[in-house]
Amino acid sequence: MKSLLFLICVVVFLGIITAGCTTPAPVPTPTPTPVPATVVTVATTAPLTDPALTGTWNLKGGMGGGTIPLIPTVPITITFNSDGTLSGFAGCNNYNANYVLTGQTTEFGKTISIGPVASTKMYCADTSNQETSYLNMLQNMKTYSINIDSMLTRSTAADQLSYQRPST
Repeated sequence: MKSLLFLICVVVFLGIITAGCTTPAPVPTPTPTPVPATVVTVATTAPLTDPALTGTWNLKGGMGGGTIPLIPTVPITITFNSDGTLSGFAGCNNYNANYVLTGQTTEFGKTISIGPVASTKMYCADTSNQETSYLNMLQNMKTYSINIDSMLTRSTAADQLSYQRPST
């Protein structure tokens, strides 16, 4: 019995040694297929801009068709940048958004799309209603028209905001 066990161990040992000494078959390296080089050009279109619109404006009136009175001591501003972004101060919080000019004109002016509007989240009891109304109206604006240094924006004929450039 001992010799049988010894013989099995010798056979297993020789099998392990033989398996470790063999060389694996070489794997053929694939030949790369040449790919023709092509130059891809991507057409980029810059957003439409209006030099008369870019810059800072101060809100002068028109909140909710005149139903939301402006607090005279609280300035509300908007700054249009030529890259399609805007930012401003809404009476308590700073805000920003993207805007898109379509290049089309309606009976109320040139078309614009604003939003979504993002703002800081401070709460100011005196100005929160005015600020909420302003930001909602701003995000719903559909057109704007500029007359020298004054601008009028509209979502409907009744809902409009009027701005003026700050005095220099």
